Amino acid sequence: MSIDKSIAEAPEAKLRHSAGFSRRNVLQCATVIAAGSAAIAMSATALAADAGTAKLSQQAAAYQTSPKNGQRCTDCALFIAPASCKLVDGAISPAGWCKLFAKKT
Repeated sequence: MSIDKSIAEAPEAKLRHSAGFSRRNVLQCATVIAAGSAAIAMSATALAADAGTAKLSQQAAAYQTSPKNGQRCTDCALFIAPASCKLVDGAISPAGWCKLFAKKT
């Protein structure tokens, strides 16, 4: 006696295949969502920097005149030489740091 394969196949497997869920699909969707979120965040930062919006105060950006963990304003994409920033108001030290630090690429 042979058992019909369609009957022997687990109901969970049928559901997974018919709904289009697979590990590959889930991972692909997660990758697309993560990349999209990163792109949106980068665009928002760039738009805020380019749109001439009001700059944050040094206090709001947690600005300090010394580097933190090797990060310094001269290595930040937002730093404008010799002593200013796209997002933080006031004089900025090239050796300074704030919580908006974005490493130059």
